Amino acid sequence: MDIDTDVRDDETRAMLREAAARYVERELTFEARRAAAAGPDGFSRARWRAFADMGWLALGLPEACSGLGTAADAAVVAHALGRGVAPEPWLAHVGLAAPLLAALHDPAAEDAADRCGALLQGLAAGERLPALATWEPQGRHDAFDVETRATRDGEGWRLDGTKTLVLGGGAADTLLVAARTDGPTRARHGLAVFEVAPDAPGLERRALPTYDGRQAADLRLDGVRVGTAARLGGDADAWPAIERAIDHATALACVEAAGTMRAVLDTTRAYLQQRRQFGRPLASNQVLRHRLVDLYVDVEQARSIADAAVARLDDEPAVRRRAVSLAKAFVSPAARRCGEDSIQLHGAIGMTDEAEISHLARRLVGFANLLGDEAWHLERLATA
Repeated sequence: MDIDTDVRDDETRAMLREAAARYVERELTFEARRAAAAGPDGFSRARWRAFADMGWLALGLPEACSGLGTAADAAVVAHALGRGVAPEPWLAHVGLAAPLLAALHDPAAEDAADRCGALLQGLAAGERLPALATWEPQGRHDAFDVETRATRDGEGWRLDGTKTLVLGGGAADTLLVAARTDGPTRARHGLAVFEVAPDAPGLERRALPTYDGRQAADLRLDGVRVGTAARLGGDADAWPAIERAIDHATALACVEAAGTMRAVLDTTRAYLQQRRQFGRPLASNQVLRHRLVDLYVDVEQARSIADAAVARLDDEPAVRRRAVSLAKAFVSPAARRCGEDSIQLHGAIGMTDEAEISHLARRLVGFANLLGDEAWHLERLATA
């Protein structure tokens, strides 16, 4: 172990953490978030360009594709964006689509490698918005439960099927569609990823906001035709790359949720100190102070186990899966509990759209079911 290198990394990460915290505090105010969410894209394009200028869209990408830093650096930004409940689809594009493209980036397959690299460079520059489309209605949390078919069609492929909950899919300019070239539904082999333009003939895209303030889309592919080069990653099965990307996004989502939980704790503590009843602040009530302590414990434990999952993302698949599912199985119920408790501690005002706490709580409740809920990850652990 190179101690000097570790010290430099820690110092760089500390500066990144401080810069991200300052930016979020200054730019991601409650009013700014509501204004961006009401826009046509559901987020601020100007703020997205600022993310690119600060290098946040390049974190964790391969160096050959204009990448910077590691997954641990990306986790620093994820925590800050979680505290700010950012509406920008950073998790969808940087946390999910980018790791998939990086895994499919194969120098031995020249066309596919060049295409993946070009998309990654465009993402890092803030010029491209790739989104992964793999989940389907019948599969629930199982991303490998794919009925969408890719069949040979002359010199290219024909895609037919339905996709749901495409994170960041509403504004995406490139769709990474998982389709089955071989094998039965729910097989983990025979999957491929195809690059599809959102305006391709035969593709119907329906953008929709999610409960927690994110943006997603449903897709219907009816005879969508793409060229041979649209198959990314060559002829290799794509499931290992898809699973790795989902684990990457899940770990970062846990860190992001820990950031939101921290914001909930700070907001709730400030409210209890300010709100007075019977001539005393609510925070003087010992029972309420105990509940704040419970919130604090959940926040600290969530951050620790999420960071542990991020640290295992480059380990062998079995170790990575276990670490990620342990984190998600813990953070999901903790996040939901944190959101629900904060609403109770705020009283009726916590249910209103005008109260910031309601937006924080919705983000946490939505996270609990994002990328697999507690039960799904516990089952994954049991069958590992």
